[in-house]
Amino acid sequence: MTWPAMVWIGGAPGAGKSTIARRLARRADLPLHPVDLWTYAHLDRLPPLRPLTEELAKGPDSAAEAFVGVARLRLDLVVADVRERDLGDVPAVVEGPQLFPSMADSVPAAVWLLPDAEQTRRAREERLARADDPAGRARLESLLARDTVLADLVRREALERGRVLIEVSAQPDWAGITEAVEDALGAPPRLAPGAELSRQRRYENLAACRQGRLWQADIGLAELPPYPFACECGTSGCAATWEGTPDEYDVRREQGWLTAHPAC
Repeated sequence: MTWPAMVWIGGAPGAGKSTIARRLARRADLPLHPVDLWTYAHLDRLPPLRPLTEELAKGPDSAAEAFVGVARLRLDLVVADVRERDLGDVPAVVEGPQLFPSMADSVPAAVWLLPDAEQTRRAREERLARADDPAGRARLESLLARDTVLADLVRREALERGRVLIEVSAQPDWAGITEAVEDALGAPPRLAPGAELSRQRRYENLAACRQGRLWQADIGLAELPPYPFACECGTSGCAATWEGTPDEYDVRREQGWLTAHPAC
C-alpha cells in the first residue's frame, strides 16, 4: 500500500496531543486529521466489534490488546481517509491514541507523547465534566487501568524502534513540549493560502460536526459540549478559533464569521 504524506502525533489521553496538533497545523498551514473525528465513520467500515464495557470487564491487559487490534484495523481506514483529502505532497497532521510506533514504519516524521498517570486521570475527568455521560463515569477506573498498559506498550515500542518519545509530567511545560514536537516533525511543505487552505479547514470543521452529532445520538446527550472550530478564511498562519456546537457552527458559517472576521 502506498501511503499519503503524513506526520503523526500519538500517545495517551492527557498528553496534549489534540491541542498541540491543532496549534501546529494552524501555525504551519497543515491539514489536521484527528483520528477520533472519524470514529463513527470507521464503525461502518469495520467488522462488528465487542462493546467497550465487555472488553474492559476482561481486565486491563485484555482491554489493551483489544484496543491495539482495533487500531491496527483502523490504520488502513486512516490512510484511505487522508488520501481522499487530495493533499499532494503536503502531509496531514494525524493525531490520536490509536497510533502506535509499531504501525509507523512508513512514517518518517512521528512523535509519541506519554503523560504520567495523574495527568491522564485529570484529562479523562475534565472530558467527563463537559458532558452528561453516566456510562463514561462508570468505566473511568477501568479505562485508566487500560491506559496504563497502553502507555507502557507505546514506551516499549518507541524505545525498541528508536522513535521520538516525550514524557509529559503532571505539571507540563506545554511550551517546551510543543517546541520538542515541532523539532521532531520538521518543516514540511504547507497548504497554499487562499482557497485550498480554506477548503481543508472547512473539511475538518465538517468532520467535527458529523462526529459530534453521531456521538450525541449514540449516547443520548441532550446537548453537545462546544468544540473549537477553525477559521476558514484561508489566511496563512491564521489560528483564530470559535467554540460552539455543530448547529451553532452552521449558523456562524452562514453569517460569514468563519471566512472573514477581525482576527484575520
